Amino acid sequence: MNGPGDANRLPGQPTFGTIGESDLGEVADFLARQARPGEASGTSRMSPERRLRWLLAENPARVDGVPFGWSVRDPAGRLVGTLLCVPLRVAVCGGVGAEGGDGRGEGVTCTALMSCKFFVDAPYRGAGLVPFRSYLRLAAAHPLFCTSANALSGELFTQAGGHAIAGTDHTMLGVRRPAPLAEEWARRRVGGAGRSAAAVARVLALPLRVVRRSVAPRRRPGERGGGLTLLNSVDDLSTFRLAPSTGAVTVVRDEPYLRWRYFSGESAAEVYRFQFAGEPDRLLVIDTLRAGYRSQIRVLNVLDLWPPAAPECAPALAAALAERFEPRFDAIWLRGQPTEAETVLKSAGWLRHDFPAPLGWCVDRHNVFPTRHWYLMPGQSE
Repeated sequence: MNGPGDANRLPGQPTFGTIGESDLGEVADFLARQARPGEASGTSRMSPERRLRWLLAENPARVDGVPFGWSVRDPAGRLVGTLLCVPLRVAVCGGVGAEGGDGRGEGVTCTALMSCKFFVDAPYRGAGLVPFRSYLRLAAAHPLFCTSANALSGELFTQAGGHAIAGTDHTMLGVRRPAPLAEEWARRRVGGAGRSAAAVARVLALPLRVVRRSVAPRRRPGERGGGLTLLNSVDDLSTFRLAPSTGAVTVVRDEPYLRWRYFSGESAAEVYRFQFAGEPDRLLVIDTLRAGYRSQIRVLNVLDLWPPAAPECAPALAAALAERFEPRFDAIWLRGQPTEAETVLKSAGWLRHDFPAPLGWCVDRHNVFPTRHWYLMPGQSE
């Protein structure tokens, strides 16, 4: 929970309500005001309001009676806080007794509710507890989770009996061109937001502009490589069968979800089939982001990878990404992969970037899931 505002102004009594489709334009304007310099920004072709409509109103997992979210308004009726609620179908093998399970331990499929876009302007910060409590009431019928928490909202999940989702406290970073990242680091070390700080940072990063780093382990003679095939529609996915969830809670990647998530709403995502001999075909989805104080860092963001990367194919995946997208990125972000695969990437020079606090949290009051292990990718977050 965060947001700008004048913390010294004494506000009047706020009011609270639910968010409906008619509110989405106002919500989009409010969220635009929460953007902070240096935050990664995507290349979506959708306007902010159109994206909210796609995310909430067109969501195939939409649940009757569950609002799009909750709002906080000041005495004049202006929107000063939001918490959105996004339903997603999730599954895990080996569970018992929930919707989609047969009660004999053969699996659980249910609708979980993801919270996101939790912002409250500073003068009304304490009022943010009200929409969060409204969200928590839904735990009586659904598991709850989030993938974009900060330390403050993570504490709210802890107080509600939730637990952090393992692996959401870091991302793996494959750096191809270090200069833009070094410039960002230097500017933060120099401090200040003026032109002089930016100029110093750019000068300090100059020696690295000619440096190129490999993001893939050197391939040994006879070692297998991997191939990428672009998929232009969800119908192309019918040429191979995606593996089911095994041992981890994860989003159900069925046809309605994939069509909505990656092939509708003017998505800027690129969807590929990744093939590696001896391994099942994998769904790979990427998009590009801009990060840094002047958006100087071009990031190749792995939105989705299913099944997760195995240690045997992690080097081939890194090489395939580097070869296919070489002119388009300075760094690759890859999150949520098994520890063994991350170890292989570290051996190739990838870095582990730790977040200040875990991004992922779950409240499962009725123990619907037989495990606390999740497999989450940026494609299942907002």
